[in-house]
Amino acid sequence: MEDQQNLIEQQALLTAIVASANDAIIGSDVNGIIIVWNNAASLLFGHTASDVLGQPFTLLFPEGQLPECQTLIKLLQQSSVLGQFETTILCKDGTELPVSLTISAIHDETDDSIKGLSFIVRDFSSMYKLAQRMTQSERRFKQVVEAAPNAMILTDKLGHIEMVNEKTEQIFGYTRSEMMGKSMEMLIPQRSLEGYRGLRNNYLRDQETPLVVDRNPDLLAIKKDGSEFPIEIGLNPIDTDSDIHILAAIVDISERQRFIDELSRRNQELDNFVYVASHDLKSPLRGVVQLASWIEEDLAGKIGEETREHLHMMRGRVTRMEKLLDDLLLYFRADRLGGVIESVDFSELVRDVFDLCCTDRSFDLELQGSFPYSATQKVALELVFRNLINNAIKHHDKRSGHIVVRSLPAEQSFIFEVADDGRGIAPEHRERVFGMFQTLRPRDEVEGSGMGLAVIKKTIESLGGTISLGDNQPRGAVFRFSWPKVSE
Repeated sequence: MEDQQNLIEQQALLTAIVASANDAIIGSDVNGIIIVWNNAASLLFGHTASDVLGQPFTLLFPEGQLPECQTLIKLLQQSSVLGQFETTILCKDGTELPVSLTISAIHDETDDSIKGLSFIVRDFSSMYKLAQRMTQSERRFKQVVEAAPNAMILTDKLGHIEMVNEKTEQIFGYTRSEMMGKSMEMLIPQRSLEGYRGLRNNYLRDQETPLVVDRNPDLLAIKKDGSEFPIEIGLNPIDTDSDIHILAAIVDISERQRFIDELSRRNQELDNFVYVASHDLKSPLRGVVQLASWIEEDLAGKIGEETREHLHMMRGRVTRMEKLLDDLLLYFRADRLGGVIESVDFSELVRDVFDLCCTDRSFDLELQGSFPYSATQKVALELVFRNLINNAIKHHDKRSGHIVVRSLPAEQSFIFEVADDGRGIAPEHRERVFGMFQTLRPRDEVEGSGMGLAVIKKTIESLGGTISLGDNQPRGAVFRFSWPKVSE
């Protein structure tokens, strides 16, 4: 009686274990009729126990997916377990899922004959889909790396090369097989190894953000033929389940450097030409003025008013040519006009500039807003205000007028406006006022080289500011410019 009770308890425990298992567990008799069905099987297949108990197990698999019951029994007589192998199951709603299946024989305890089959089914469709996504992601990643215009090298955290793209082969002259598994140090000259190792070690300690290292004399690479070249390198962490990998993007900047050097050389030649031209051309121009004066003296009392006017025009145009040469030199040096940074009272500077531009007091000045007292490039700022205020006076359509200089509130930079009450600038001329040699009135009416606004635009932009021409309000031009703030 006690043995029978123990047997009942063991069977109850076994039933509970089967019912609570995470894998689908199915049992059939020797004819393949389902006699055991746990909760996990219901969740996986969508059938309840009442749906399948007493039914052949073949309804759980697509037709032809598994051998019929007697064939399985013959196979199990040779080996008590058939598994694990991958197959496909058929769910109640008609969908098919990839699974891992283990089939075992259930033996009779008395004569060890097979009295049934046990099916353990493990769903790995989610793992399969994940693997598919990972494979697709890996494939896309490789495609992106391969298509990159720079050399791309994937290494482990110790610097061993795991993947390279075609551009790497082109730049360094090695084949992929020659680089795979080798240390990235094979691409670094001996004299630059210490700098590279320090860069890599520092990066491994702090990988919060991608790292880009600009060119410096110590950051060089070496090709298979032994030639060295300057590089720019960017490092990005690739965090996988297994470990940290580093993707290095390497740019050969030797061609860029040659271009920069050539551009610098040409700029220097242009600067030298402008400087020499502006000085050497002034000498013959002064000679022309002197000759005009001598002619006027030699013909004193003998020349008519028309001839006298022509000589006057000649001297005026020579003076304009000298001014043009000065302004041309100033334009080509405008991006170097920043000068010494010093503390400046901006309102006082504007008043001083206005007094120099308008000595006869025919115009009046109004300051609006709160003007700063701050460190700035005083020489360049004087140039900007002098040109804007002088233009407002020179191009005014009346002998007197009103000029307003405003200081507007801003956080990143100082904002100023210079406005007058003259004739303004017509909309069709707004696009060209900042160009070189641009004047809106004949040069015989207004003396000028047409370089003033071009000079101040280049000066402002070289320091990081901007300048624009606003709408007339209601008469007069309104120029607005931003001026960068600097720390003292």
